Amino acid sequence: MKKIYTLVLAQIFAFAALFGQTNETTLYKAMQDEMERSRKELILPNSPAPFYIATTVAETRYISVNSSLGAVLSTKESPTERMHSITMFVGDSKFSSDYAYSGKGITSAYYTTIDDNYDQLRRNFWQTSDIAYKFAVEVYNSKKNNLKTANIPEEEKTFADMLPLGKVQSSVAPVAPFSFDKKAYEELAKKVSAVFSKYPQIYGSRVEIDGIQSIYYMTSTEGTKIKEPVSYSSVTLRAKVRNKKGQPMEESETIIASSLEKLPNADSLAACAVRFAEHMIAMRDASSMDEYYLGPVLFTEAATADIFASNLVSPSGIFAYRKPVQVMATVYRAENISARREIKPLEERFGKKVIDSRISVDNRTDLADFNGKSLVGTYSVDAQGVVPVKSQSLIENGILKGVLSTRVETKRTKESTGAVRFGVRPRSVSMEVAPGTLLISAPGGASYDDLKKTLIASAVEEGLDYAYIVKKLTSENTQIIYKVSVKDGSETLVAGAEITPVPLSKLKRVLGVSKEQYVSNYLYLGEVPVSVISPKAILIEDVEINRKPLQTQKESPLIK
Repeated sequence: MKKIYTLVLAQIFAFAALFGQTNETTLYKAMQDEMERSRKELILPNSPAPFYIATTVAETRYISVNSSLGAVLSTKESPTERMHSITMFVGDSKFSSDYAYSGKGITSAYYTTIDDNYDQLRRNFWQTSDIAYKFAVEVYNSKKNNLKTANIPEEEKTFADMLPLGKVQSSVAPVAPFSFDKKAYEELAKKVSAVFSKYPQIYGSRVEIDGIQSIYYMTSTEGTKIKEPVSYSSVTLRAKVRNKKGQPMEESETIIASSLEKLPNADSLAACAVRFAEHMIAMRDASSMDEYYLGPVLFTEAATADIFASNLVSPSGIFAYRKPVQVMATVYRAENISARREIKPLEERFGKKVIDSRISVDNRTDLADFNGKSLVGTYSVDAQGVVPVKSQSLIENGILKGVLSTRVETKRTKESTGAVRFGVRPRSVSMEVAPGTLLISAPGGASYDDLKKTLIASAVEEGLDYAYIVKKLTSENTQIIYKVSVKDGSETLVAGAEITPVPLSKLKRVLGVSKEQYVSNYLYLGEVPVSVISPKAILIEDVEINRKPLQTQKESPLIK
């Protein structure tokens, strides 16, 4: 009897595995067959045929729990949804219909069928492919005409639009389980949000816990066949207080990990909520900034990570850059490239100093954790079917040595580093050029205590009675800023202040940088999970801090 039971179980598991495999087989077959049809049959009179087609399907599922004061306010669960995009170029690899050089395709206007029905999938792909081809033809002709008068260097006009694929990837790896356990999310939300019930001075407190996963399936006419998951879980704390003048102040803090299990445990998250709440209480008694400040500022922790990320993780930062061409089309809206046409790329300063000589920057795509903290920047293949470089040196002792590149040729890049990342967002097929984990180090840096001493000494040299320490930049209405007395080094929390953005040029020569490191996970453009490991502190001179008046809200006559 036991043998029969074991045999039945084995057959059940084998059938389940076969069923899962058959579903993917059907999906890939529909993708590949429709691409082959498009390649052979899509042709308009006196128009070029497709030379490259890639079909990408995103299967996304998410859960979102909103809680307050120990109670769940709402839970939203999404069933698995499918969207797809078609990247289709006409012409050839030297000159094609690619005008934006972003790696993005045309996304389906409607959901793709979630049923693994071959005929229906083919119909979905056919509808988008038809639009993609007509759009590509229009764009090709428009680009050909506009490129003649475009403000683009003649040398750049000769660059290839698509570099050859070093190795065709045809691998469908298994995807690790991702938890959508409703009870687990809700219990965590209730425990963390209950912390705020002990702080009656705080109002409007919320704890939001989200989990989302997208599984990408991609095939191309080059023979690429890949499967790549992207996911994250996050805990967001939100709260409001009023200061003694009745002015409302709002703060938020988000903790991100690759999954629910990789987040800090419930007790640790509750402790984070306690620290967050106590900071909000302290904000009620914070001093108001009373005058404009220009002088040395010590940025620490989240503020330091934000400065490095905002300057380096951008098209004007460590990304290879190709100036897009303005085009016109009627069958589909072309990408808005106006902002990207005015970029001054860092790539032009190749081999030159771009940051303080104590600082080096590497991109890592294989780091899952760092000093016990989960990272979100690991990935195994990019959206163009390129296996990313696992460890790439970008800046060595302040000198620019490399950039993150795609399959588009630029002045300094002749091959892709696999930098077109899949992102994760409901109802979309997300692709953006982005790093995995930026590892920013300054091994010859100073300790935090020494940096604070240097801050005070610099302020004294400039005839200032005080200096500032900034711990957070990306908050709702305020920034976490401390006023530091040069007499005794005491720190006073300040409200109503705003930091002028710190450009990369300010980082070329800094007063000091920490040898200790700080880990930050965030979503680049709200979609791509990226990790930044940066120095814990950096001391920058001549930073502007302005007064930012807080809005005064009158008490309601009905509330005493």
